[in-house]
Amino acid sequence: MLLLFPLVFFLMFELPFSLLSPPAAVPGLDIRMLVAVAFTGAAAYYDIFNKKWVPDSLLWGFLGASLLLNVVFFDPAISTQAIFVAIIIAALTYALYRMGQLGGADVFVMASIALAIPYLPKPLLAASQAIPYPFFLSMLAPTGIAFILHMLVRFIPYISHQLAQGKVKFTLQKVAGPALIVISLLIFGAIVSSLPVSLPASYFAIIGFLGTALVFFSLFMPEIKASMVEKIPTSQLQCEDVMALEQMPELAKKLKLSPVISEKAIAALKHAKIKSVPVYTGMPFFLPYLFIGLVFTLLFGDLLYYIAAGF
Repeated sequence: MLLLFPLVFFLMFELPFSLLSPPAAVPGLDIRMLVAVAFTGAAAYYDIFNKKWVPDSLLWGFLGASLLLNVVFFDPAISTQAIFVAIIIAALTYALYRMGQLGGADVFVMASIALAIPYLPKPLLAASQAIPYPFFLSMLAPTGIAFILHMLVRFIPYISHQLAQGKVKFTLQKVAGPALIVISLLIFGAIVSSLPVSLPASYFAIIGFLGTALVFFSLFMPEIKASMVEKIPTSQLQCEDVMALEQMPELAKKLKLSPVISEKAIAALKHAKIKSVPVYTGMPFFLPYLFIGLVFTLLFGDLLYYIAAGF
């Protein structure tokens, strides 16, 4: 039992500060990168070409390989940090999964990446960067931008078509949220512009892009979500499918349904003699963009670092 006290002390006092003090080197980094790229690439392939179904053996294999890396290349501080960060990421993404916002495979892959590559002292094609946070956080910016670009390319033509046909109705409730976002962005821009520090144009370009995307998705989210829904016979439902509960609120409340379909939910629907339910069959895949974020960050480093430096 006495041996636990040093570990507890490290977790409570040393770990929070060490997370902001990246190591100069990570043992076995080349092998760690190879494992992460290989497994994430394979998961992305299945996400695209296998109807977003990634084999369990691949997911558990990635998680097991990532854990094994921290055993083979054991370092007390780095391995502990990797496990700590992976647990946090798994907890947060699992909550999103239960809400129907992420797939189960996404949870496995993101936690496994955090385990495999705790930090990246130096990108493969760029100079060293003084990044004070774990590698996984550096991946979020390129992953998010790639995903947003895909969503815009996919849905701007659809929304334009809906607008041309007069199928989009603008109400006060519909425009209130987006209008508040625009006002907030304008206030933020005014505050930033008044600061004595001169920020690069690239910073405002990224903020402008993200703000515009946020307004677009906020304004047209009901139409976007409706375009991804299809009525599926109860007999054809599969576990891990995501139901559009907002289209059947009374039934969802009566049967105590959650967005992610389970065997219990399918049995309850069949027992209630429900012939079909709305399911999000057109949800976008995510793992390919996570793979893009992984490869970009390994090659070039932290995207936010370049934005802050004005490229």
